[in-house]
Amino acid sequence: MFYVSGRPMTLPWLPALGLVVLCAQTPVPAGSSAPETKPLRHLEYAFTIHREGLGGAEFNGNYELAEFNGAGLTGDGGSGTMSVDVLSIAPDGALVARISEWVKGDLRARQAYTCTVYGNTTVLCPSVPAPSQAQWVLLGYLGRQFVDGAPWDAQQHWKHTKNTGRYDLVEDFSLLPGSDDKRALIREAKVVAVHNGGYSKQREDVTITYDRAMELPDTIHDDFTVAGDSGEDTGHATFDFQLRDDSFAKQ
Repeated sequence: MFYVSGRPMTLPWLPALGLVVLCAQTPVPAGSSAPETKPLRHLEYAFTIHREGLGGAEFNGNYELAEFNGAGLTGDGGSGTMSVDVLSIAPDGALVARISEWVKGDLRARQAYTCTVYGNTTVLCPSVPAPSQAQWVLLGYLGRQFVDGAPWDAQQHWKHTKNTGRYDLVEDFSLLPGSDDKRALIREAKVVAVHNGGYSKQREDVTITYDRAMELPDTIHDDFTVAGDSGEDTGHATFDFQLRDDSFAKQ
């Protein structure tokens, strides 16, 4: 059990016995020749992507101008499997996770990336090369205490905002009817205004079914739209994820 601001926080992510070892571990970067430490937890999600009109100048998960690189996007979309290995817990409580994707039709999994994931949806990953758009979407909801550590108000609502020189971000979360002590049904309205002209705004309508005990989303549906400066839609995509395997569920 951790204590944050005087409040106890349980850690369903970790076996209690391994907690002391975790904080001292350093994750092995992708591509390193050093021997890899056995992951603390392994997750697999099936994903499906559909798109219309996306391509060319879009913004990656760091909201920097880049080629839209959603996983498996050939033609109108793609599907496959996302694999996530939880490597350690950072000193500030974030998860250090390695993510890779296998796209249907590929012979092997694509490049893995090691990222730092926070409970408030903040994800820090390498900029170049960067994870796919689908990987950014999934990682944002894997942080510890994403639901039970959030500052819900009396209306079962909370908001996360971030303003930088590159973008302005607003994430508006609502806990939906039907939520209980075991399962949370969440809706997020997300708007990102990118300070770069052209494709300057991204909107996302996200619905999540979340397992409180395992601290994981079971399903995610993300309706993603890109709009230009004048407000017209210039592209649309949907991202769907479903949990298929969790190493903790086998313990």
